Amino acid sequence: MRYWISSAVLLIASVASAETRSLVVEKIEDGDTIVVMLNGKPERLQLQGIDAPEDVENAKLQRDIKVTGLEPAVLLPLGRAATRHLQSLVKPGDTLQVSGHFGQRDRYGRILVVAEDAAGRSLNERMVQDGYAVVTRYGVMEAALKAQLERAESEAIASKRGLWREASEVAQNWSGRKN
Repeated sequence: MRYWISSAVLLIASVASAETRSLVVEKIEDGDTIVVMLNGKPERLQLQGIDAPEDVENAKLQRDIKVTGLEPAVLLPLGRAATRHLQSLVKPGDTLQVSGHFGQRDRYGRILVVAEDAAGRSLNERMVQDGYAVVTRYGVMEAALKAQLERAESEAIASKRGLWREASEVAQNWSGRKN
């Protein structure tokens, strides 16, 4: 019980200390990671709460191969499609409103954020809603963000958007979700 209460207090403190900054996109790294200039140096920002397939050979792709039994030639096209989709939503030079904990990083050195475009649309939600990412099953996120992303994921799967249309069987296998 004491552990649960301590965890809840840390989560509440973490949510309360999030800050928002206007940042300019330098590049789109992949379907869930963007690069911005922050304090004079390039920083990788992970769109919090989502996971997109990998578009290059890396450690995460190797884990996906091990879990799914699928070959890189089958998985990498999913990642390339997700990256192209994020590139269609935001371009280098665009300014985003980015909310997160800029002093904290994930295990890959990225800062976890919620990013909104100039029209106030969440890139996190759009990637899931459009069917090019899923809600991550790892890490801590606000309950409201998780619920919002889970609704978007259910809609994308039911409506066969994005990868759920283009490569439904592979997307199901990669994500562990059923169509």
